[in-house]
Amino acid sequence: MRKIFSSPQFEKKLVRFLQKNPEYEKKIKIVFKLLEKDIRHPTLKTHRLHGKLSFLFSCSIAYQYRLAFSSDSKFIYPHAIGSHDDVY
Repeated sequence: MRKIFSSPQFEKKLVRFLQKNPEYEKKIKIVFKLLEKDIRHPTLKTHRLHGKLSFLFSCSIAYQYRLAFSSDSKFIYPHAIGSHDDVY
């Protein structure tokens, strides 16, 4: 089981996102728990990105919001959160 390892830069992005979208706080907690259990959980719709961001994966928080992250065998490293345009 992997653990979420959040950087200070991502924490700032998360705080800004939640200030604009406080209704997604519970959903984000659920997404983090699912990621820790299985990054390929079907409800997350996880997929690898292409091009310059090919080292990242993306998963769905809600229809219009995404979480971009990288991972190794022990940790999940969130990089960006927001709308499709904000993340990519």
